[in-house]
Amino acid sequence: MCTLVVATRVWESASLVVAANRDEQLARPAAPPATWARDDEATIFAPRDLQAGGTWLGIRGVESSGATSKILFVGITNRFRGRVDAPGPRSRGELVLDALAEGDVERAAERIAGLDPSLHNPFHLVIADREAAHLVWNDGARHHHEVLAPGLHVISERSRGAAPTTRDALLQRRLRGWVDDGEPSLDDWRRLLSEHATDPLEGSCVHADDRGYGTRSSTVVRLPAGGLAFFHADGRPCVTAYEDLSAEALAGFGLTPAEVRAAR
Repeated sequence: MCTLVVATRVWESASLVVAANRDEQLARPAAPPATWARDDEATIFAPRDLQAGGTWLGIRGVESSGATSKILFVGITNRFRGRVDAPGPRSRGELVLDALAEGDVERAAERIAGLDPSLHNPFHLVIADREAAHLVWNDGARHHHEVLAPGLHVISERSRGAAPTTRDALLQRRLRGWVDDGEPSLDDWRRLLSEHATDPLEGSCVHADDRGYGTRSSTVVRLPAGGLAFFHADGRPCVTAYEDLSAEALAGFGLTPAEVRAAR
């Protein structure tokens, strides 16, 4: 199902925080976050889908200038249609790479929204940096493009009227008060992404092993002014600790650990 929780321009301490779980077939091969590039395009830091070659989220450093490097985030979820879709002409994971290649929120959103909707199965794509956040989504017939207002947004496979769900409402209830209480800790995000439900598909952390499906990994990306924090759990967050990959991510963009201290 996948979950993206996007906090855009909510807290002064970090103008963008994204907390994400990837839900996928348990047997589908994937590689953890690393520095890589598609063809001769710009370097990104992202995990990789080893079956189709794309990714479900990633970041790119743009026009780096010491600790004030601009960081672009892109993440995707599928969109529920009540059936298993045959593979589209193009993997949805390629859309994340398309957007990151643009290096700019507005240009990336325009590029994705301008594509032929029939090229990909339905999706929700979040594109954000410290100053702005956009959502482009495909309902199977056309693309929709929204600018996300400052606040906390929950995006899942069933969002924007795709299908009934209790997951989005559960997460929204947990998020109440977070705007006024100040930026949550990494442990707070982990607890949010470790929520279980009676229906295993309705928790943020999915355990549907009998169907060969579930939460495969969890990621928290934080963008304070002049810094970056990138935390990744290569497994379900309820049982897997986050690893701090901030220094590795910044090194891939030509920066040093000293230049990311502000993200701690």
